[in-house]
Amino acid sequence: MNLKNKVVFLTGGSSGIGLATAKKLLLEGAKVTIYSLEIPKDEEIKKIAANENALIIKGDICKAQEVAKAVSATLSKFQRIDVLINNAAVAQRKKFIQTTKKDWDFLIDVNIKGTLTVTKEVLKEMTANPKGGMIINIASGAGVLGIGELSLYSLTKAALINFSQSLSQELSDYGIKVFTITPGSTDTQMFRKLFGERKAFHSAEEVAEVIIKSIKEEIKPDERLIIDVFHHTR
Repeated sequence: MNLKNKVVFLTGGSSGIGLATAKKLLLEGAKVTIYSLEIPKDEEIKKIAANENALIIKGDICKAQEVAKAVSATLSKFQRIDVLINNAAVAQRKKFIQTTKKDWDFLIDVNIKGTLTVTKEVLKEMTANPKGGMIINIASGAGVLGIGELSLYSLTKAALINFSQSLSQELSDYGIKVFTITPGSTDTQMFRKLFGERKAFHSAEEVAEVIIKSIKEEIKPDERLIIDVFHHTR
């Protein structure tokens, strides 16, 4: 897929992997909606906002009405959505026995239900597009291997992998490709909050480059519909 003039709806795009991906997409000539719960008031975001091919919307992936408004705004500005990247997520580092129902609800609501909410809303338009489209769910190596003290996060990311596999079957007749990307540890604010000074294996820019190449189909998913070119460790 040539990215020039392609329309990408990207959740969690104001920091980390999402921001690095948004910047690369714009450089490739794509049109990008960044949908994020928090929009930093820094020069980097202001520069993106000034780009005519960018639309930045503050909103919560867990709130269906806000998601619907963001999708509608995207269609008003760009007319369609070619690619959905479900990147927004939260994480928590805690032994499972110490977790609470509030913890369970928080991670499941954002990482799973939020992804479902955005995906369903985007599909209302994407399934009507005769040219099809692409949905990329950003999972994690934790969703494949499972990591101690990240049990809830691992659970939610494993769910995204299975969801992608199932959804791919349902959407094949529409020409919509669905797969997951499973990054290893990545140097982001989230990682540093969880692990302090521990060194991550990858930079956000490296992961973003994999996402870009996957959209352009220079890297293709395996038989599990997973793209994993990363280093993992437990």
